[in-house]
Amino acid sequence: MLCPFIEFGIKGVSGEWVKADAYVDSGAFLSVFSIRDAERLGLRLTAGDLIYASGVDGKSIPVYVHRMPVQIGPHKFQAHMGFSEKLGSGFNLLGREDFFSRFDVTFSDTSRRLMFQPIKGKPKAGGKSIVALMKARRKRKAY
Repeated sequence: MLCPFIEFGIKGVSGEWVKADAYVDSGAFLSVFSIRDAERLGLRLTAGDLIYASGVDGKSIPVYVHRMPVQIGPHKFQAHMGFSEKLGSGFNLLGREDFFSRFDVTFSDTSRRLMFQPIKGKPKAGGKSIVALMKARRKRKAY
């Protein structure tokens, strides 16, 4: 069985690139990483936009979203990266936001490979970011 993990780079606050690994989760909208990774990157966690994300178990966790430079192979771009003290999976999750609009992602069980093929041309606009969507959702719920 294929375990779809990817190793890629995230540019830290100091300007140095830090290696990160994550489970590629096509069912996750946002990438969420542990507090340890936020510390390795030199982030002030609460400087990010606070949202509440829920997984398949339905429980919500606080996630601080930062827009950061990332690199997959030779491809560098800005991505929304979430960080949480409550990430319970035991591993980082790479979600669709900002990644799946730039790459055709293929999970091949037969060849036991995970492939990220760059999409030619400009990345497709994904509409509003997860942060904008979550803020709009909170405003609608406020009475």
